[in-house]
Amino acid sequence: MFDMGVPARELPFNLSAFPPSIALWERSDDGPSRIGIRVLSQIENADFLAARLASIAIERQIYPVFLNHGGKSDMQRFGFRVEQISGIDVEARFQFEEQVSRFWKLALIVDASEIDKLQ
Repeated sequence: MFDMGVPARELPFNLSAFPPSIALWERSDDGPSRIGIRVLSQIENADFLAARLASIAIERQIYPVFLNHGGKSDMQRFGFRVEQISGIDVEARFQFEEQVSRFWKLALIVDASEIDKLQ
């Protein structure tokens, strides 16, 4: 499976139980799928995250959009789209994030801190 040298029948899980996400991998008429990357605090390893997302974007034909909830974002210097999320409190910021998500038609939103752990 996936050129790992292990036949699918020998894997410890049922592949049919894990269907691909239609919302994420479906090619729409207006271009690649878009994912949101929620940034709640400063990204510690921006170079690594940018390289990881660039390779994923090319391989899977996705367009990452950063949803920055505070301060300066290091991701703009790598050419990524960064939306500044503002509001007077947490609830207002997440309402604004929902509006941005609908505007960009984001298939899903993941926390940057989760992607940053993929080292």
